[in-house]
Amino acid sequence: MKKLLLFSFISLFVFISCKKDKDEELSLKGLWTLDNVSYKEYTNGVLTDSDTESGMGTTLDFQNNGTLVTKQGVNTESVPYIIKSTTFVEIDGELYEIRNHTFNGVALYLKESYGGNTYDEYFFNLKR
Repeated sequence: MKKLLLFSFISLFVFISCKKDKDEELSLKGLWTLDNVSYKEYTNGVLTDSDTESGMGTTLDFQNNGTLVTKQGVNTESVPYIIKSTTFVEIDGELYEIRNHTFNGVALYLKESYGGNTYDEYFFNLKR
């Protein structure tokens, strides 16, 4: 009986520890590299333009103090960010959807609407 109780306790401890590691693994906090940015433009619901550009060496550092520091070459910018949930992050007042989040990569999605079915979509693809 004691062995069964001990085994149950160890199993519970391992399960809780693994869950915590998984949550930490999927954190946005830390240093990311912008792999590429995809852009799609829709007019009246019809795709009218699209493009993908490389990240050009841009890094994004989601710091623990709620500051996002972006660097591209010698240019550095700091803006506030707030993680709203596991699916949304607010960066400098803009709400981004968090998509395809793994330890090694994540896509941040932004939709800018201009009325009706006219809007732009941006996919910022980040990697560790």
